[in-house]
Amino acid sequence: MQIGNRLRCYPTPAQAHTLLAWIGCQRFIYNAKVGEDRYFRRFARQSLNHAGAFAPIDQQYSHFKTEQTPWLGNVPSQILRNGAVLWKQAYGRYFSKLAGRPAIHRKTGQQSVWITSELFTFKPVVDKDTGEISTHMLHIGTPKFALGQIKLTAHKDFKPAASIHISIHAGRWHVSFNYDDGVPEPSVQETTEYLMQFTESELAAVTVGLDRGVNIPLATSDG
Repeated sequence: MQIGNRLRCYPTPAQAHTLLAWIGCQRFIYNAKVGEDRYFRRFARQSLNHAGAFAPIDQQYSHFKTEQTPWLGNVPSQILRNGAVLWKQAYGRYFSKLAGRPAIHRKTGQQSVWITSELFTFKPVVDKDTGEISTHMLHIGTPKFALGQIKLTAHKDFKPAASIHISIHAGRWHVSFNYDDGVPEPSVQETTEYLMQFTESELAAVTVGLDRGVNIPLATSDG
């Protein structure tokens, strides 16, 4: 079963500056893929050079690294690649009719960067006196693009993740990820069979309804 985690993290001012650059570069690649798709869809039927050509739905990003974008060379290539992957994933959801066509990501609101396992490791900090894990440190970067260790606030232990999202909103930094805890997720049939062993009154006694509103953000059926 997938377990989600969202932890506070505390980068130094220098680390925060670098993370903001990574966020900006990944957003640039994503938006460049959006612009590329819009360009082909608009001019494919109007230009002889693009006759019969369709927007490339791929993860290529190297053609966006030009003399006009030298700053893209100041971040790990995985950050740029992940921007293209995020766009392709969004396009896949569009084709599956699960979402709209990928749109431009703005600089306002919560900003985040997707970091895959090549660029980070979790390192527990063990208390010398008790031998217990007192906190965790997140080590990010490569020898060429070393970001260093970032302190985390973790209230429980967790397993390593394949990728993480580091986000900032209203000046607060968070790291989000999920992992498989090894417990098999029950099927619909198993869940149905489990619930059928209770009577209607027993189910009503342990069920709580939730209602989201404006004046009252969240109200429950039990008051």
